[in-house]
Amino acid sequence: RYDDDDRPCTTRHSHKPTRMQEANIAQTALARILKDDEENATNDSNNSSTGIANRRNLAPSSFASANITATDGDKKDRISMAYPSAPHQWINSSINTCYSIVSYLEQKFGLDTPPSNIDVDEVPCYILPCLTCGRGERGRSNIKTIISLIFVPFFLLFFFLLDDIGRVMMRNMRLRNSHVKYIPPQLGGVKNLHFRRHVMRDWPSYSREVLLRYPELTVSIDGQELEARMNCPRGVLYLFHGCHRYAASFFYSPQGRQIVSMANDAGLIIVVFTKESELGCWDWDKDWETIRQIGKKFIKGRIQGSCFAPDGSHFYPPMYAFGASSGGAFIVNLAAKMKEDKESFGPFLFSAMNVQIMAPPENLEWDIPTVFTVMNGDERTKQMVQQRVTAVEETMGNGLFKMIVTSGRKRVSLGHFAQVFEDDPQMTSVLSSDIYQDLTQLGVVGFASNQLVANPRFSNDVIASISQKYDVEARKEIAKSNNVDPEEVTPFGASKRLIGGLTPEEVNDAESIWLIEELNVAWDEHEITSEGFGSVLNFFVEHSGFQQQ
Repeated sequence: RYDDDDRPCTTRHSHKPTRMQEANIAQTALARILKDDEENATNDSNNSSTGIANRRNLAPSSFASANITATDGDKKDRISMAYPSAPHQWINSSINTCYSIVSYLEQKFGLDTPPSNIDVDEVPCYILPCLTCGRGERGRSNIKTIISLIFVPFFLLFFFLLDDIGRVMMRNMRLRNSHVKYIPPQLGGVKNLHFRRHVMRDWPSYSREVLLRYPELTVSIDGQELEARMNCPRGVLYLFHGCHRYAASFFYSPQGRQIVSMANDAGLIIVVFTKESELGCWDWDKDWETIRQIGKKFIKGRIQGSCFAPDGSHFYPPMYAFGASSGGAFIVNLAAKMKEDKESFGPFLFSAMNVQIMAPPENLEWDIPTVFTVMNGDERTKQMVQQRVTAVEETMGNGLFKMIVTSGRKRVSLGHFAQVFEDDPQMTSVLSSDIYQDLTQLGVVGFASNQLVANPRFSNDVIASISQKYDVEARKEIAKSNNVDPEEVTPFGASKRLIGGLTPEEVNDAESIWLIEELNVAWDEHEITSEGFGSVLNFFVEHSGFQQQ
C-alpha cells in the first residue's frame, strides 16, 4: 500500500516519547525539512521490495527504520531516523520480523489506531502481505523476473517428464511389436553370480544386510540383447550359512555357486540373510526376531503384488529355506516357532526346508516338509536324522521328512579343480595338475589312492600355504610375465562384476575358500554340499504351497 506522498506503507506500533526524545525529534525533523527544500530531491520511486521507505537507500539489515508522522495543517512530512543495528544481523532480523507480525495483526483487526496524544513510530514490514514489487517500469521488470524464476523451472521439469513418458511408451510399443527370443547362458566364461546388497532397517529395532539375486534371464529383441527379470518368481529360497562363513560366500564358494546356480535356473529368487556376528554362528536370542521382521518386510516390499492367479487375485509364491550346520539348526527353530504362532510370521512362512549336516534337537516339533542332507562320513548325525525321519513317517506319513546321504569320500585327481571350475578359464588343466602335485607332495592327498590322508581341518597351515601360492597377487605377477592383463585375474569362480560388489574381507575369503571347501567336501564329513541338491529342488516342488494375499 502507498500513502499520498507515494511512499510504501509500513505497519506501526505506538509509544509515548520522553521530553529528550521530543527535542531530538524536533531538531532532526527541522534539519531534514531544510535539507529537502535545499536539494529539492524527493526520490518517490525508490521503493524497496521489503516495503521500507528509505530515501538514502540504506540496506534494511544495517538499521532499524522508525518513521514518525508530524502534522502541519494539510501537509504531511515523513521523517526517517536511523537507529544502530543489533550486534548480530540475525537478531536484528528476528526482532524486525516479530514487530512486523504484531503490527500487521493490529492493522488487520483494527487495533492500530493510536490516541490523538500519542506519536506514532512506523516499523518496517518484512512479512508477505507487505511485500511490493515497486511502481512504474521497475515494478513491471520485477514482476517479470519473479514470474520467470517461478515458472521456467516448472516448465523445464514438465518437459523432461513428458520426454521420459514418451520414451517409456515408445519402448513398450517396440517390445509388443518385436520378435523376442530367449538366449541361453553363454559358455566360455565364469558364470556371473552377482547379487544386490540391501540394508533393511526399522530404527531402532533392527538393521541387517540382505543379499538378493533374481533369476538371470537374457532375451533378444530385434537383435538387441537385454537382461530381463521374472515379475513373479517360481519361488523364494532363503539361504542360511554356518559358522565362520560370510553370507556372500554362497556366491563365490565352489559348493555355494552350484547351489545358487541350480536354484536360479529353477526360477527361484535367492535371499541370503546375514548373522548378527558374520563370522560367528547363528544366535537364536539375537537373530530370530530380527529375521522374522526382515522376512516379513522383504516379502511385503519386494514380492507383494507380483503374482496373480487366473481369477485376478494376488498370491505369494512358495518360500523355501536352506540351512547348513548352524544355519540348519536356526531354520529348524524358526520352523518350530512358525508352528506355534503362524500369524506373527505371516506371510514369512516356509513351504519346505533343506537342513544340511545337522541333527535336529529332539525337543523341537515342526510340521514343515523337510529334507535332510547328511554326509556319509558323519555316522552320528546320519543316525540321529534317520531316527527323526522314521519317527515322523510313522506318525504323520506322506513323506513329510526325507533324508539324502552323500556318496562318501571323493578322489582328488589331476583334473579335479579344472572340473570344479569348468566355467572359469583361469583354472586350466595345467594349473589343476600343479595344485594336485602340491597336495600330494605336502602329504595332504595320497599319491596312489588320490584320497585325502587326514581331515583337512587339521592341516590348515599346509592348505593355507597352497592357497597363497595361487592367490590373486601371485597369479597377477605370472600374468604380467606372460603379457596378460593382470586386471583380468580374479579369485577362482568369481567374475569381475561379482568381485566389484564384495567387501575387502570377502575378497580375501574368496581367495582361500575355493581350496579348503573342496577338500572338506572330498573328506565327506562336515561341509556344505551341492550333492543331491537337484533332489532337494524336486522335493521343494512336490511340497510347494501358495499363500493368498
